[in-house]
Amino acid sequence: MKKAALIFSLLIFSLFSLLSCGEKIKVQRLSVEEGKIFDKLIFTKVWRNDFDWAKLCLPFPRGVFCLELLDKGYREYKFDLYDFSGSLIKEKKILSGEGPDQIRVIGLDSIWASPSGHIHCIDNGYYLKSIDPETFKIETILKLSNVIEGYGNKFIDGKHGGTSIEEKDNQIVTSFESTGFYENFSYYLVTCDSNFRNLSVLAELKKDMPWTWKKLRETRRINGKRVSFIDYYGRLRLHRMFSVDWKRRLVYIIPAIERPEIAYVDLEGKKKGNYLVDINPEKFKVEREEFDSLYEYFMSNEDPILKNYYNFYLYLPPHAPALMGIQVIKDWLLIITGNRNWRKGENEVLVYRLPELKYEGSFFIPFPSFYQAIKFYENYYITVNTREEGDDYKTSFEIFRIEEK
Repeated sequence: MKKAALIFSLLIFSLFSLLSCGEKIKVQRLSVEEGKIFDKLIFTKVWRNDFDWAKLCLPFPRGVFCLELLDKGYREYKFDLYDFSGSLIKEKKILSGEGPDQIRVIGLDSIWASPSGHIHCIDNGYYLKSIDPETFKIETILKLSNVIEGYGNKFIDGKHGGTSIEEKDNQIVTSFESTGFYENFSYYLVTCDSNFRNLSVLAELKKDMPWTWKKLRETRRINGKRVSFIDYYGRLRLHRMFSVDWKRRLVYIIPAIERPEIAYVDLEGKKKGNYLVDINPEKFKVEREEFDSLYEYFMSNEDPILKNYYNFYLYLPPHAPALMGIQVIKDWLLIITGNRNWRKGENEVLVYRLPELKYEGSFFIPFPSFYQAIKFYENYYITVNTREEGDDYKTSFEIFRIEEK
């Protein structure tokens, strides 16, 4: 899909760096060649399971660790350990709580592997905790502080959207929202050590205000009821997405999914820039049936009391977003676009060779419906899907092993 030029408005957007450093940022173009196929990586499905309500599943050498929610009030959980054939090895029920050996709220986007072989997670936005996937033992490592030298406490771990978290060689890269995120939509890419000490800001970025949020500010009530809009891409719009190239010590970021733009910054916060991906998102179609399915799912799970006070409306955008995911794998940068095969549930992936970012082709990858999540985890790729089953819904986790040909 090589284009002679992108839409004028997109070019204008690209001239304004989302990395707020007060200096002129270099903008480069990432080319796309129509028909060029990338086939050097193989994604093989190695595990799948359906749950009534699960929060996360992560692969380990011995099998797959899962966290199930046993009631929607977040009062009780269950830890599971499966082998790769799908057989349950062991399980343990735990009560939700804030004690040092308890958990309150964690999800797939607040969890990662530590060099110790344990799972590390940010629980309820306040505590760094460790889970042993073999014994199910929970330990609290420390209470998080968002105070950064020279910046004060103008950060929060985040409540509007999730964030990527990556760790290597006692260094963590993640992001914090600004305390005034609802007003300014600013967030901060930060680095720290493995215990979330020695915090440092690499870059300040800014999200676009979602259309639904703009509409809410304009329309508070209809027919006496408060208004709420359901957005298929709502979770992705607020998710803070990036991936670290540890080999070259660079972080690649999707500042806002509506624009075909990638930002980058080095791990010292000095080298910064932007890339404009040569795609036209106005050609990315949306499937009305999928949006209606999301609305039905949302309404079937909404509190009946809230339904008496709110009018819920489905937002159908004119086209799919430009970008929906990013990941560094070996010496390639993978950029997941909004170009989707709706029947197969797959999204296009553009592949660029690092460090020169030469275009090497594209392929399609399984990508979940609704607003559900993906996670790249070591040499695995994890998707979470919600699907209708009879009068109810199931949460499906699929795990793919990533191998190089």
